Amino acid sequence: MTQELLPPLDKGDVARSWKIRSGPWNRWAGYMERMAERFNQPLLDAARVAEGHDVLDLASGVGEPALSAARRVGAEGSVTATDLVAEMLDGTRRRAAEAGLANMKFETADMEALPFTEASFDRVTCRFGIMFSSDPFKAAREVHRVLKPGGRCAWMVWGPMADTTLFDVIQRTVRAALDLPADPDLPQFRFGPAGLLADVLGRAGFVDVAEEELWFHPKPAKGERFWEANLEMSFAADLADLSDDRRAAVDRAVAAGFDDHLDGDAYALSAHVRIGIGVRAVRGETDGA
Repeated sequence: MTQELLPPLDKGDVARSWKIRSGPWNRWAGYMERMAERFNQPLLDAARVAEGHDVLDLASGVGEPALSAARRVGAEGSVTATDLVAEMLDGTRRRAAEAGLANMKFETADMEALPFTEASFDRVTCRFGIMFSSDPFKAAREVHRVLKPGGRCAWMVWGPMADTTLFDVIQRTVRAALDLPADPDLPQFRFGPAGLLADVLGRAGFVDVAEEELWFHPKPAKGERFWEANLEMSFAADLADLSDDRRAAVDRAVAAGFDDHLDGDAYALSAHVRIGIGVRAVRGETDGA
């Protein structure tokens, strides 16, 4: 059943898509940093990242949660930030240098074929990345391989799109405004069904597998263009060649879509994520495979 719900993605298509979106993601990285912390800290807590750990972060993009992990592990620890797309990882390098974080390494890498030896890391984190893996089972097995015995991994994924207002409104309104397919099979919501991520980790050989559920309820002020970053990061290619008038019409459509979520002087929004957790067994314990 799990395999049927996670059909393979074309890795080349995924890489091309993120290369196109790397510009907006880099431009909005600073703005998104504060918002990202609400996701970063629960993920790092789930992985039990602590001072002195050697951490591998997969699909680091422009720096989240690798930068937060680097601050947590301190000078005695290290964080290796990776991404499939070099242009995305350039943002992590830039932001690490700006923050003076000297305990970071950077590697353009495919999470399904990691360029690291077995048992290299104390912890592995991945925030909103495994959804884009062409083969999530292979990615999970690779993480199992590079974790030290007793090491812990934590993966964050989105719940169903309808549970996260920001995605739901932007996807519906922009697709209607640009005459795009209304119900695309978006990979970022592949792990929406409960238990799917835990099943992948269990099949990869992890023990003590668990899946946690988190809800957030942000309330941005009325009139705030809180949606602008997500709009550009999600639809970079579709927005690139629009005339000024048509782009303005898209913005008006999105703003109007969020008016349905106004509650007095603020928007009442929701966000739903899951965190999958697994441990590589120490010698003498039974793997979950």
